[in-house]
Order: sequence, then C-alpha cells, then structure tokens
Amino acid sequence: MTSTESLASIGSLRLSGKTVLVVDVVEFVRLMEQDEAGTVERSERLFAALRDDIVPAHGGRVVKSTGDGLLADFGDPAAAVRAAFAMQRRAAALRDGLDPSHALWLRVAATHGDVWQTGHDIQGKAVNLAARLATLAAPGEVVVSVEVRDRLMLGHDADPEDLGECFLKHLATPVRAYRLTPPGRGVIQPQPAQVDPAVGGADPLRAGIAVLPLTPFDRADGSASLGDLIADEIRGGLARSAHLHVIARLSCNMVAQRGLDLSEIGQLVGAAYVMSGTVWRSGDRVRARVELARTADQSVIWSDAFEATLAEVLQADDGIVPGVVAAASDAILQQELTRATTLPLPNLRSHSLLLAGLGLIHRSSRHDFDRAQQLLEHLAQRHPRRPQAHALLGQWHAMRAVQGFSTDPQGDARRALDTANRALDVDGTSALALTMKGLVHGFLLKDLDGAEQLYRRALSINPNEPLAWLYLGTLCGWRSKGDEAWAAASRGLALSPVDPLHYYFDTQAAFAALAADRLDDAERLARRSLRAHRLHTATHRTLAIAQWLGGDEAGARETVADMLRIEPGFGVQRYRARFPGGESPMLHRFAEVLSAAGAPD
Repeated sequence: MTSTESLASIGSLRLSGKTVLVVDVVEFVRLMEQDEAGTVERSERLFAALRDDIVPAHGGRVVKSTGDGLLADFGDPAAAVRAAFAMQRRAAALRDGLDPSHALWLRVAATHGDVWQTGHDIQGKAVNLAARLATLAAPGEVVVSVEVRDRLMLGHDADPEDLGECFLKHLATPVRAYRLTPPGRGVIQPQPAQVDPAVGGADPLRAGIAVLPLTPFDRADGSASLGDLIADEIRGGLARSAHLHVIARLSCNMVAQRGLDLSEIGQLVGAAYVMSGTVWRSGDRVRARVELARTADQSVIWSDAFEATLAEVLQADDGIVPGVVAAASDAILQQELTRATTLPLPNLRSHSLLLAGLGLIHRSSRHDFDRAQQLLEHLAQRHPRRPQAHALLGQWHAMRAVQGFSTDPQGDARRALDTANRALDVDGTSALALTMKGLVHGFLLKDLDGAEQLYRRALSINPNEPLAWLYLGTLCGWRSKGDEAWAAASRGLALSPVDPLHYYFDTQAAFAALAADRLDDAERLARRSLRAHRLHTATHRTLAIAQWLGGDEAGARETVADMLRIEPGFGVQRYRARFPGGESPMLHRFAEVLSAAGAPD
C-alpha cells in the first residue's frame, strides 16, 4: 500500500491548490508574563475579528485557532494576501493608543500547494512551509513563497520585495521568499544586501570567485595577453585558499567576452565575487588597477592600483600578485563578517556562515565569539552530513575555554570532544575533524601524546591540512623540540598563504620559531600577526619573549605593558598553570622573561 493509499484509508482527503495562511503573535510568552489578563483579552478580541470577520469575508476557512496563532486556508492566493493585509490593519488599529510594550504584533506567512484534510485539521508540506516562512517575517509583515507570489498581479494585489533564497529550519533546500506590502504604497525594490543568487560554486561552503582577464588600455601595446597572464597568476594564488571556489579560466574568459554585467556573471558561473581591472604597458613597465566586487549588488568591496616591472609583477613570492591575492582574501572575509552581523541567518549563504564563523571564533569580543557559535550551529543544522561545521564547533568550545570565556572549562572540553566526534561520525576520514579533536586533547586536556597521534593521523589522510601542521608545530614547541616545531609550522604557513585567518597562522608559527630560538622569525611573524589582530594577547607574549631574548629589553617591557592593557588580569603564575606543555625548562625560561619584562606574578 502506498503512502497516499494509506492516508486515504484512514479518512484523509487530499485538497489540491490551497493557499495556506499562518498567523502568529510576536513575543506572546513575554506579553503573557508581563500582563496575562490584558494579553488574553486583547488577543481574544483580535483573533475573534480575524476568525469571524476577516477570513470569511475573503473566502477563507479557519482551520484552527490557538491562543497565539491561527491557521487558515483559501482557494485563491490573491484573496489570502488581501486577508493578510486586512489582519495587519486590524492589529494596527487595536494598537492605537496602547502602551507599546503591551501591543500585539502579528507575523503572517502564506504558501500555495496541496494539503491533506484530516478531521478538522490540515497537514502537509505546504502547512510546514508556511510555518517556517513566518519566522522570516518581522512584526507587522507578510511573507509568502514564490508559489504565492507567481499567482499575484503585481502592483494590483501586492508589491513584492525579494528576500532571495532562504535556508529554513528542517528544510533541506533553500526556499525563495518575498515580503509583501499593499499595492499603492510604492514598489519596494529588492534590497541587494539580501539577494545573493550566487551559489558560490559546487561546494556550498566555499565562496565562488571569478577572475576576469584584465582589460588592456591599448591593445596595440601587447597588453592583451598580459591581462590574461596576470589573471592566471591571481587565480593560481586564490586557488590555494581552502575557503574559495575559483572559477576556471575558460569560463572566466567566456563571460568576459559576452559583455555581461556582474549579476549575470554571478548567475552564469556561480560566483559570489568577481575580480576585474585594466592594464597598461609601456616598455618594461606595467600599470594596472584591480577591483573586487560582489555580484549580488555589483558593489566594489576592494580596489587597488600598482605599477612595477613585468618581472616584479610576476615574481612568485614577493611580487605584486601575492599582495593582490592576500588583500582580496581579506576583503572577502571582512565582507562576509559584515553580512553575518547584519543579516538574519536564513538569508546567509553557507559559505558566508562558514567564513564569518571562522573569523568570529578568533575575535576578542565576547559578543562576536558568541555570534560565531550561532553561525556554526546554523551551518551544522543546514548541512548535517558535512563534517566541517561540527569540527569547527569543536574548535569553538575549545577556544571558549582557552580564551577564558567559559564558566565550565571541563564541560566545554567535553562538548568540544562531542562535536569533534560527531564530525568523525559523519566522515571518519575528515582531517579537519581529527585536527580539531587533537586541539582539544592538546590545549585543554594537556594530553600531548593523544594530540600528536590525532595530528599525525590527520596528516596521513591529508598531508595538505594546514591546521594539522600548524598545531603539530605548536605541540612540538611545548615539548621543546624547536627544529621540529619550526619545520611543521612552516609547512602549515606554506599550505595556506592566503587563509583569511592568516594572523592566527602567524601567531602559532611565531611560537614555533621562538621554541626553535629563531628570534628574528618569531618577532617578524608576531608583528605581522598583530598588524592584523592587535588584541591577541598570546601574540604579545611571544613577541615580548623574542624581544627580550634578542636583547631588546625596552621593547619587551613596552609589549608586556600593551598586553596588560588588553588583559589586565594576566599573571605569570596563571601562565604557568595554563601552559599545555606542563613543567619544562622552556616554560621556566619564558615565565622568567615575562616576569622580568614587567608581567605581575
């Protein structure tokens, strides 16, 4: 017996083409706590009007009514939308003259599809979707699915605002949603910040970027092929980032020749970002201007100009192109961080959640750090069969304890292990998950043998996992194995030259250099890290020790003073107690240096 036959056998009736309307009171629990009797009276008066007047007047049927909500169905989507507007007008009228803290606000959502009538109730995907869409509506708003929007006469029934494809709880695929306003109120244009059609490449966790050939200022000077060459070099550099999906050369050249705008390019090749520019050549001198733009709203988020010899432009390690690649990577991270702190979670692409979550994990602000958890948990819910979000949640719990944000460090250690193990349950060969489990064993549990085994297992699966090399370098440093520490950390740096969190790589590598008595490298990397993130106190400690041991005692005292302004509660005894490597000659040496440089006991 099929599922449909089964439902029919118990008296369920399939109703085709129904518009399902869900109504919900905003913050009903708070209102009841604050004024129970008044809230009951006001909500009953409002829902009586909705139930007995508005729904029937628009040809609808009330399926059920609860204390804080209502479910209705309509045969005509336009009638359902008119009813929704009438509901919001009635709620507004009842708020007139009322204390705002006691006022009732409604969220209304609608979708269109088939439902199952079971007794006096209706069930089905359309009902579930309408309930989920209601979570996108702000107080006083009406949100509908594309199925409703496509059945309206725009400008006559309603004016729509495109919310883009929204990821909703318990739904595997994104849903296109629209916010509606009554006709005649002025058409609301789609807000580009909320419309992001680019899929971001085949992997939804990586942001797609297309690098177009630089346009020659004068084709007669031979700079046309130079524009292709520079674009290829930039693509090669960006492709070394684990967080970017770089569109292939042929696809980039194809869309460049079509004269398309950025939005069309994003749609065609699945890119959230496009890099383009112009190039001039005069003899051996090359001048170029490059810019990076978002395809969703065609806004430029970074641009720069450079002039150099052709050899300097194409120099592998220290030329112009590596600087362009690093700056573009930073710009993308900052863009995604901004979006993640201004847009609701359902409107964020998966690559936005991942990049912003990574960035906020390492922020010193408690608010930013907590936001990282929200982003990563939402990503794990959206992609439950991908190990990355679970592994990074493990890192979040570990960093919560390491940074002193936790009131229960042992509990966070357990939760970090649980989430890392969950990632390994999804994919037992995930090098990232093994690395994060090693992080917990090393940083929190001080189980250095267990941590090293996990790092080396991760590297046996994926020798190119940069964090595994980086943390292995730190671990070797704790064990006073300086040469091994520096070799491993250097490998990690080389594998991720444009990581959006390069400052974090630099600070871990600086400690490895310190353990190897490479004082110049330790100071160089620590200073480079602090230029990107000056509030990271562990980097200040590494820099101060390197300065002192290198003979710059005045500089070390100044660095310690800077660290204490950021972390006034720091003390040498606390440093000793938290040092994962346990008692060792290196710990005693470093502690003595910090004390001599002005750190309190």
